[in-house]
Amino acid sequence: MVSSSLLCDMRLILSYIAITFMAAVSVSCGNSSNELEKAEAIDKSVKEKGDKMIYGLTCDGCTDSTIVFLPNEGGDPVTYNIEKATHNKQIFGKPEIGDWIGIILNPANKHEAMMVIDLDQLKGTWTYEVVPTLKEMKTKTNREIRAEITDSMKEILFVPRQYGFTLKRHFQASPVGLIYKGNSLSDESIVEYPKVKIYTGWHVFNGKLILRLDTVDERQRRIPDSKVVRDTATFLYMLDDSLALRIKDSTIGFRRQKDAMSANKKAAEAAAKMAVKDSIR
Repeated sequence: MVSSSLLCDMRLILSYIAITFMAAVSVSCGNSSNELEKAEAIDKSVKEKGDKMIYGLTCDGCTDSTIVFLPNEGGDPVTYNIEKATHNKQIFGKPEIGDWIGIILNPANKHEAMMVIDLDQLKGTWTYEVVPTLKEMKTKTNREIRAEITDSMKEILFVPRQYGFTLKRHFQASPVGLIYKGNSLSDESIVEYPKVKIYTGWHVFNGKLILRLDTVDERQRRIPDSKVVRDTATFLYMLDDSLALRIKDSTIGFRRQKDAMSANKKAAEAAAKMAVKDSIR
């Protein structure tokens, strides 16, 4: 059993760490440039060539019409007007002090932001629901098959799953919805789920989310970077636990999940439930 004195010491240490962090953010984002030296670069990584977004941290002093921003390159905080971006629904997320964000400026007005994306709030596990469809059969039409399926079998066969992705630090990504089964009845089933997209990386480029697919082929051979497939997603909405993206011609609404493990567990349970029944002959 942990002693009360040890618990007290641990609380003091955690409190000190939290206070130190907040103080560091406060100093970096301070508005008194006459009293403070210019901040060093926050992130010295080089952004993608051609990307017109600027990246940095949200500072104290933001309002409904302005955002205070400390650039990655360092220097003093800058205040940008966001009234037009808010009116045009181009604020994605609800930036809080210390959040990592991306901004697109108005080329005709360097003090006005046309788009703001909270990249810290974008990170996490996002999923959407998919439902299986009937497989094409040579011996029966889909209409005939549906006529033979009882209500109880529909509950077993047409079980929704959660698909999606987890966006992690350092621009890494992983898929949600994969089911690994050693002895699968999926080939025998009369229904099939869409193929899960294997996303392995992400970044933002000119206000769009770029999702990089798997970098190895089915034979586990490395795919040249120039041939790696990338999906480009347009932001439509992002706030709290909701995200909407347009990917190609499809609009997809995502919900934030606790983590990928929980979402994949639900998918595995759905697969196990479907395997209880054999296929219709």
